[in-house]
Amino acid sequence: MQPTCSFVSPRPRASAVEFTFCFWPPASSLAAMSRAFISFDDFSAKGRELAALRPVVTVGNFDGVHLGHQYLVAELIEWARREHAPSIAVTFSVHPRELVTGNPMPALTTPEHKRRLLTELGVDAVVLVDFDRALQQRSARDFMDLYIKGRLNARAMLVGFNNRIGKDGEGTTRVLAEIGREIGVDVREAERIEVSGHAMSSSAIRNHVAHGDFLWARKMLGRPYSIVGVVQHGDQRGGKIGFPTANIDLAGLAFPPQGVYGVRLRLSGKNYLGAANIGTRPTVDPARTTPLLEVHVLDFSGDLYGKEVEVEFLFKVRDEQKFSGLDALKAQLAKDVSEIRTRAAQEGLT
Repeated sequence: MQPTCSFVSPRPRASAVEFTFCFWPPASSLAAMSRAFISFDDFSAKGRELAALRPVVTVGNFDGVHLGHQYLVAELIEWARREHAPSIAVTFSVHPRELVTGNPMPALTTPEHKRRLLTELGVDAVVLVDFDRALQQRSARDFMDLYIKGRLNARAMLVGFNNRIGKDGEGTTRVLAEIGREIGVDVREAERIEVSGHAMSSSAIRNHVAHGDFLWARKMLGRPYSIVGVVQHGDQRGGKIGFPTANIDLAGLAFPPQGVYGVRLRLSGKNYLGAANIGTRPTVDPARTTPLLEVHVLDFSGDLYGKEVEVEFLFKVRDEQKFSGLDALKAQLAKDVSEIRTRAAQEGLT
């Protein structure tokens, strides 16, 4: 089988995204497609054949699955392929730092979106773990003994650059390598990855998103910034003025500044141009304080309720504002849609 090669990954201290690397098909003959497990216990019960082959694993939050994560996963898959072993990515449904600090950590990707992105990179399995207080209190040795060696039966582990595992961050690469030698797990550290002189970082991407800098977010993600969510029932006010919207909850997610955006909505493999508003809808819902993502999908008819969609942000049109009434709001929305159509056509985004 031949590898799939992508022009997306930088080398350390590179001044730009300038190296091609290859994603090989999954190493295990057991998996024509990646498998998903919802806990270590789930893997123990349903992944015995993978464990029997002594996989090569990596552990990380992988929020955003940015270029640094993609490069690490490429290393993981190549290492597993050389060992004729499965490749497994262990990740978390909630950012560990959120539990450690007690402060919310807006996510670039929902757990399901993150799992899907990791799957698309070609790992044999993704284990999505709930990071709870008990796991937080595990020492690095306990984590290696109980989970990496015990549940996964790993032969090797690739650690992200400067990543730490275990209570109070005690599990540096050096500490993990020492533990690994004792329990029979080869531990290595992945390379540091930079784009245009900037280190890859989910925190940096969150900052770019918060400032509406989609160009930098795209540079670091290796793809356009997007939000994935399930369309919820709203009050249908948009439909009453001729602009029905698909409403998506932003709770727990990183999102751009409040305003109107030109977007591309992806549904079941098809793309639709759209006009999106992020905000509190001051004209029709002045008491609202929690931002909401509303997308008016152009050239689409059908029921989106309950369906998962991906909203890719293309450009900003204007800030959110309060209008004198529904007629003024309707007139402005018509102008927004016209501008989005024109600009998308000019920029080749349709």
